[in-house]
Amino acid sequence: MAGTDEAAKGPGLSQDRGMAYRPPTFPLQRIIFLAVSLVLFVQVGWWINVQIRESGRLLQARTQALKASRAEAWQMDSLGILAYTHARPDPSSRTGAVGVVEGRFAALPSLDQRRQAIQRMFPHVAVVPEPLSPDDLVLLDGSAFLALRPEPLLELQNQRWHSVFRAATEGAFMVVVVLSGLVLLYRKLSEELDLRLRQRNFTSAVTHELKTPIASLRVWTETIFTRSLPEEQRQRIHDLMEKDLYRLNELVGNLLDVARAESGSLVLHLTPLQLGPWLRGICEAMDQRLDPGALGLRLEFTAESLWVNADSKALGTVVENLLSNAFKYAAEPRQTTVTLDGDRDDVMIVVSDLGHGLSPKDLPRVFSRFFRVGDEMTRQVAGTGLGLFLVQEITSRHGGEVRAFSRGPGLGSDFTIRLPRLPRPADA
Repeated sequence: MAGTDEAAKGPGLSQDRGMAYRPPTFPLQRIIFLAVSLVLFVQVGWWINVQIRESGRLLQARTQALKASRAEAWQMDSLGILAYTHARPDPSSRTGAVGVVEGRFAALPSLDQRRQAIQRMFPHVAVVPEPLSPDDLVLLDGSAFLALRPEPLLELQNQRWHSVFRAATEGAFMVVVVLSGLVLLYRKLSEELDLRLRQRNFTSAVTHELKTPIASLRVWTETIFTRSLPEEQRQRIHDLMEKDLYRLNELVGNLLDVARAESGSLVLHLTPLQLGPWLRGICEAMDQRLDPGALGLRLEFTAESLWVNADSKALGTVVENLLSNAFKYAAEPRQTTVTLDGDRDDVMIVVSDLGHGLSPKDLPRVFSRFFRVGDEMTRQVAGTGLGLFLVQEITSRHGGEVRAFSRGPGLGSDFTIRLPRLPRPADA
């Protein structure tokens, strides 16, 4: 389903149109994005690996420093319990030479006193009766062992894993931020390129939509004024010219309405409107205008006395655009159903067809300006991509909403217009 809804051409006129050029798509941007993502992941992984390796070296160095201080504690304790041997002069010697060498052990301090001295100087060293690890040092007198307290070692381990976790978190955050920025840039660039492509296709479509009926009118005008034709043939040409004029008028009207909607100058004159009779008249007139009976029109009104506050002309444009789409994007025999229903708060108008349908990826964009479903190189249906955009604009300005639904390509489409319901006026 496309977003344009100009009336279809009359019998005898070709619906082929010039194809807008669409450059071949090559996923270069996607390849660049994947390459940048891979480089970023490798870089962050290398950085985290460096942090793990360096933190391991730092842990090892700090552990060695603790073990060295344990050795210092052993040395201090050993010096504390050893007495130095010393020499005294021999009084009987005339030369004052050294005589007898005497030495003795100093009185050993208690183990508790030595433990307190060690803990004052080396808080991370403990004096224990049994070794905690194979490399614990035994005191000089063999009364106990010097071991490293587990708390400093656990603190060092925690500091190491905290630094690794912080590095990993920072790396992951950087990856997320950079990739999010790249995704945002990629989407914005894709949207900009897509918009430019649709604008170029729109220019080509509008040129063709204007050129075809003008050329047709020129041919019919020359035919009428240069040939003597039977009345029946003149009447047929007259009908075809009226359809071409209506097509031109509808196209120009849509362009003007879109321009007003984008500039904020689209003014609606809202008055109470009874939807049943009005909608029936719009549908039957549109069926006659396109080709009597070609829509396969079926009206299903659950209630005729449903009222809304609406601009009848603008809301008529909405319904006509949807019916025009149902005519152009469905093969014969067509089957188009218009349903009118309501609840306590809202009124629903549903236009259903059995046409080309919509794929799930096209549903979010179907009301976008210049958007048309399909490939520009193979599209055969005329249009400019403004009809459904105008449908949404007019519906929203009525305080309502429009939604598109399709079970998939080839399975038709449903367009639901929901408008606030108005209580029945007292004079109605």
